[in-house]
Amino acid sequence: RRAGERKRKSIRGCIVGQDIAVLNLAVMKIGDNTVAGLTDDSVPRRLGPKRANKIRTLFNLTKEDDVRKYVISRTFTSKKGKEVRRAPKIQRLVTPLVLQRKRARKASKLASVL
Repeated sequence: RRAGERKRKSIRGCIVGQDIAVLNLAVMKIGDNTVAGLTDDSVPRRLGPKRANKIRTLFNLTKEDDVRKYVISRTFTSKKGKEVRRAPKIQRLVTPLVLQRKRARKASKLASVL
């Protein structure tokens, strides 16, 4: 191996060298017994989806449902002692302003052609 070349770390059925400090592994299948600290408890994902359509698929919503009510947020007390709600800015959300801009774009394009 040359200086600066990446060290290949193969794990599937191969011998792992004693000079490797850390191995990153993923649990593919959980067996009969639980492993303490690894498979005995489930940790929920902290962040939910940010895109409007991904929120719709997560909660089985229709196009008429308001996505803003279903966004995953967290509430905490600020340093001033006030309850604060933090939620991500929803991307690809169709608002009246977006539709207005779309109409304006379409009208300007039509005006330039005619």
